[in-house]
Amino acid sequence: MRRVPYSSFESFSALFQDFIARPDALTEWFGGDFRDAAFRKERVDAVLSAPRDRASLAAVLRRQARDFDIDASSEPLIAKLEQSSATAVVTGQQLGLFGGPLYTLFKTLSAIQVAAQMEVETGHACVPVFWLEGEDHDFEEISWAGLLDGDDPVRVEYAPPSEGAGGATGRMVLDVSITDALDRVEELLQPTDFKPALMEALRSAWVPGRRLLHAFVAFMDQLIGPGRVIFISPDDAELKALGAHVFEHEINDWAGSLARLEGTSAALAERWHAQVAPSATNLFLHTESGRQGVKVQEGALVLPDGRPVTEAELMDRLASNPGSFSPNVVLRPLLQDAVLPTVAYVAGPGEIAYFAQLRSLYQWAHIPMPIIWPRAGVTLVEGRIDKILQRYALDIPDFEDQLERLFRRVVVANMDVDLDDAFSEAGKHIHEAVNAIKPVILGVDKSLVGATEATRASFMKEWNKLKQRVVKAERSKQDVVCGHLGRAKANLVPEGALQERFLSPIYYLNKYGMDLSDRLLETLSTDTGTHQVVSL
Repeated sequence: MRRVPYSSFESFSALFQDFIARPDALTEWFGGDFRDAAFRKERVDAVLSAPRDRASLAAVLRRQARDFDIDASSEPLIAKLEQSSATAVVTGQQLGLFGGPLYTLFKTLSAIQVAAQMEVETGHACVPVFWLEGEDHDFEEISWAGLLDGDDPVRVEYAPPSEGAGGATGRMVLDVSITDALDRVEELLQPTDFKPALMEALRSAWVPGRRLLHAFVAFMDQLIGPGRVIFISPDDAELKALGAHVFEHEINDWAGSLARLEGTSAALAERWHAQVAPSATNLFLHTESGRQGVKVQEGALVLPDGRPVTEAELMDRLASNPGSFSPNVVLRPLLQDAVLPTVAYVAGPGEIAYFAQLRSLYQWAHIPMPIIWPRAGVTLVEGRIDKILQRYALDIPDFEDQLERLFRRVVVANMDVDLDDAFSEAGKHIHEAVNAIKPVILGVDKSLVGATEATRASFMKEWNKLKQRVVKAERSKQDVVCGHLGRAKANLVPEGALQERFLSPIYYLNKYGMDLSDRLLETLSTDTGTHQVVSL
C-alpha cells in the first residue's frame, strides 16, 4: 500500500483539505483533531459520562438482528455494546444497490479498524456500528451500481415500474425487475473462479418480495463478514422513542436550532463553504404521500399537507407515534449519537463538511459530539493498470484531467523531439534561402519578385503539409498510448469521479474473491490523512 496526499487532488473541498492538513484552523468546529490521543481520550470520557438506556438499546438491536436474520453472529457485539463502559465507532450510508459504491465498503472497514484501535487504546470495549440510512427518499441516488464493460464505465440500474417517489427507500419492497439488474450484472462480469459464489451471494440477498433494507444488510453482511459490525436501522419506533428528546428539542425550539445553524453556516462560508442549507425545521414526517418535511409559515409550524400544527400537537404525536417522525440530514447525527455511545463517527469528505456545521447543535441538544474520523480514501489498482502508471510516470490525480489533455501531455513527454520546434527551426532555412537569392533575382528581372514570393509560399505550404504528415504518423504511433490512458482512466476515475465513488465492490469481488474485505482489513490503515493506494 502506498499513499497519495489529498493536496494532489482537485476534487476535494478547501474545508476537507484544511481538515486534513491544518486541523488547528478547524478546532472551533470539530473540537479537536482525530489524530490527537488526548482529544480522543477526552471524547471517550464525555461519551461514557452521558446517561443512556443501554438495556433498551440492546433490546432494539437484538430484535432488528433477528429481523435481518443475523442474530447469532450479531449477539457478541450487541452484548459488548450493552456494557456500561463500552463505546461505539459509527458510520452510515444510504442503501446503495448491491452494496453501493466502493466507499460504502471502505467506510465500514474503517469503522471496524478504528473501533479495534480505540478498544486497545482505551481498554474499553468498542463496537463498530453501521447506521442504515433507509429513511432517505432519494431513490435515484441509490438505484444503480457501477461496473466496467471492457474499458467502458456502465451503470446497472434497478428500475421498478413504480419506485414510490418520496418514500423511505429502506421501506421499498423489491419487485421482479431486480432480477433484470442481477441478470445484467451476470452478463457484464467476466467468467472467473469467483463468479458463481458472488452471483449466489447477490441473488440470495436481492430477492423479489424482500425489503430493500433487508437485501442491503444481507449482502453487506456477506461482503464484510458475519459478526464484524452491528447494523442498526433508525426507521424503528422503539429506537426513535429512545432518542425522543432530540425530536422534542427540535419541536419546542426549532427557532433556536435554526439560529445556531444559520450562524455557524454563515461563519463557515466566510472561509470555506456550508455543506447544508439551513431549513426552518429539521423534521420530516412519514405520511401516506411519502416522507415530507414540517414547514414554517409566518412563524408557525405547518404539516406536510399544509395544515397548521402547534408544538403541543406535535409533542402528543411524538408520544403516541414516534415512528412517524424522521430526522433530516442535520438532526440525523444527533439522533444517532443520542441513542448510541458514539465516540467516533467515520465520515466521508462531504459528511465532514456538514459535521463542521453541527457542533453548536450538539451543545444545544446536550449530546457529546463524537470525534469525526475521515474514512479511508482508497483506490484499488490492478496489475495491468499499475503497469500503465509506471510506464508513463503517472499517478491517480493525473487522471482527474480530461483524457485528451492528459494524452497530449503524455505524448509530448514521450516524444524524442518537439516536432513544432524542429519544423519551425528547419523552416527558417527556407526563408533564409529565399531571402539570399532574392537580391540576385531582382538584379536580373524585377518582374520576378512576385514569382519569388509565390515560390516561398509554395515551399512553406509543402513544408507544413510534410509537418502534418509527420504529426499524423506520430499520432498513429501513439494510438497505443491513447488506449492505455483510456483504460487507466476508466478504472481509476470512471465518469470523471474517483473510482471509490463509482465502481461497485462486485467488480473486484468477481476478480479477487469474496475475501476481499479480509485482505483490505489487513492492508488499510486508520491513519486516513492521505489517500491509500492498494495494489491487487
